Amino acid sequence: MNHEGKIDLAALAAISPERLAAMLAEAATMLPCMQRRLDFELCVQKGGNVVTATREWIDEFSRQTSFLDAEQIREVAWELDAIRAVIVTHVALAAPDHAPDMMWRFFKLAETVFERTAEEGWDVSCVFDEACADLIKVTAHAGTEPTVFAEEVLAAVASNEYGQYNALVRATAEAEPWAAAYLSQLKVLLQQSLDKQPGAKDGTSGSRNLKLQLLQDTMQGLSIRRGT
Repeated sequence: MNHEGKIDLAALAAISPERLAAMLAEAATMLPCMQRRLDFELCVQKGGNVVTATREWIDEFSRQTSFLDAEQIREVAWELDAIRAVIVTHVALAAPDHAPDMMWRFFKLAETVFERTAEEGWDVSCVFDEACADLIKVTAHAGTEPTVFAEEVLAAVASNEYGQYNALVRATAEAEPWAAAYLSQLKVLLQQSLDKQPGAKDGTSGSRNLKLQLLQDTMQGLSIRRGT
């Protein structure tokens, strides 16, 4: 370990595989997050179904109930990021059609985390922000219909209780160069929803209509991000 507290990977590589395995097993007995990660890796290494293994990891994570302090919330962020990376790589490669659903399932973990801590959880929020961009990628890779995607995004923005979808509108707008159909359909659906809202045209009740305000803010966010 160097003076910055970082582990020397080259030195680790010199340790025998058997010794490293023993150390990992020992660490897993003290760190549940490590145990869950190892369970996934071992399942995949043995030829197990990647989608099933990832779903089991997410489900096991969601069943945690202990209160999280500042140090533990950082550990949670590490595990969340590992799950996110697995969906984007392993799942998207092995079963692209399942990756979008798995990513939506991942976002639901926000409640599991933020209901168990009084910490701000900035590290965790950063993981969800990155997952928003990943969601667009796996959705496009899976060939999801733009209408389906737009409906899901609109529902997500409306249920953004823990801020897990804060970056979703931005990510959709920034993905326009290679996922233009998704942005276009989202704008169409937003406009249709706006037109159906009381006061959307005459302004008589718009200031008091929270849903209308949410839709307007979302549409504005799309326009700002595109520079229009």
